Amino acid sequence: MKKQENKAVNFDDLTVGDEYLFGSLLLRNKELTKQLIEKLTGIPDIENIEFISVEDVHQNTYDNKGIRIDVYIKSQTGVAYIVELQRKDTKEIEKRMRFYQSVSDSRQLPPGDEGAYKNLKDNYVIFICREDIFGKGLYKYSFENTCLELKGLKLNDGAYKIVFNTQGTKGDICKTVLDFLRLIEGKSIDDPFVKLLEDAACEIKADEKWRLKYMQSKSRDQDLIDNEKNKIAQSLLQDQLPTEFISKHTGLSVQEIEKLREKLLND
Repeated sequence: MKKQENKAVNFDDLTVGDEYLFGSLLLRNKELTKQLIEKLTGIPDIENIEFISVEDVHQNTYDNKGIRIDVYIKSQTGVAYIVELQRKDTKEIEKRMRFYQSVSDSRQLPPGDEGAYKNLKDNYVIFICREDIFGKGLYKYSFENTCLELKGLKLNDGAYKIVFNTQGTKGDICKTVLDFLRLIEGKSIDDPFVKLLEDAACEIKADEKWRLKYMQSKSRDQDLIDNEKNKIAQSLLQDQLPTEFISKHTGLSVQEIEKLREKLLND
């Protein structure tokens, strides 16, 4: 485990580029969210949407593993949209997108009706990434299943993946989407719709209840990180690895590691 860099962000400096604020923005503003998805996908006049889950964990039936989905939306026609903001390239985004689509599909089929595949609606997984995970400099990467042997032959399975890159420098996207990507990065914007998103985010930050919920969430996240560090350190201590090595690979101080060592000896 590499040393964690936990740079505290002043609450007042939070931008839409923070995952928690981004998710809250979409959740609280159904009409703005609907319009944003229309602009990101290029699909006009999406039917009324509903939020299926936000920051929820969906358990997988065959291995009991779950995934955390930021925003899961379904239109009135049944088309599903999963939207996630990704700050860092975690080197597994592609596989996570695949899993997200499988989870969404499994929710569309009622129990005992596995044969009704024709009833599956289109499924969009949309990632807004703050690093260029493909390294090609595009603002937008769009994927769908196609035949390798016959160019232009599409599978037409209704599964679409779109990755937006806030670090992009080229590609054909509309000004509204470009300004949205700039908003994520905290840069100046002038698009009227994106300014509505920015204003809505400012209103959320002014909500004291939301501020408290945010601080509690960050505290829980930090507790999870600390617990994971301790578990790894304990495992390395049991392998009798040097304190300096453990400190380097967990981010724990020498004093913290020595306390864990003492605890292990006394247990």
